[in-house]
Amino acid sequence: MAKALELWSHKVIEEALGADAERVLPEAVRLIDLQIRVPRHQVAMLEHLAERDRTTVSAVLARELDGLASAHADELSQAVAGFAGALAWPEAEGAQLTR
Repeated sequence: MAKALELWSHKVIEEALGADAERVLPEAVRLIDLQIRVPRHQVAMLEHLAERDRTTVSAVLARELDGLASAHADELSQAVAGFAGALAWPEAEGAQLTR
């Protein structure tokens, strides 16, 4: 799975798995929609970075959120059930991931 994530986005992998995504991917790492309200300049920033990196706004934001998650990993691992396992995935695919 780690190699697949190097080649394709998480979204592409989930779409390719289709209905099997629920069986194959731990719940804590499956994609979910999120609607947020942010200032227009932040949207423009995300769009610029996505275009520059030839990716999507979702991918840029996910990368930044991964950095935030790593910076606060100890605290979040204690406060959020399943967080440590989700952060370690897919390298620790055997880790117990719960919602």
